[in-house]
Amino acid sequence: MTLTGNTLRLLPVLSFALFIAYFSILPSAAMPDLNLWDKLQHFGAYLVFVLLTYPLTLKRHHLHLAVIAICAYGGLLEIAQAYSPGRYASILDFLANSLGAIFGLLLLRLCPPIKQLG
Repeated sequence: MTLTGNTLRLLPVLSFALFIAYFSILPSAAMPDLNLWDKLQHFGAYLVFVLLTYPLTLKRHHLHLAVIAICAYGGLLEIAQAYSPGRYASILDFLANSLGAIFGLLLLRLCPPIKQLG
């Protein structure tokens, strides 16, 4: 089995999405304690998510659509947390997720262009 170039480019993004999903719906008793402010963890995770997605975007509006999709993904995971033992959905966590994604977009727009894959 061989993986095409497009599939290989998607692997880091999909792996990170699964990583976020796993830790988002993990029961609270099984959560590792990172000694970081919870909202900073959310912000940072979604910032990295956008940065990983950037090389896959061919046009500027593709990145904007990706950020919208990442924010929606964060919202869906917050809702899913309501069904995980010891966890609950938090609008503040959703806000931290979204702000991290938007900051990632702004950071990419302010930095010099990086050659995108495609």
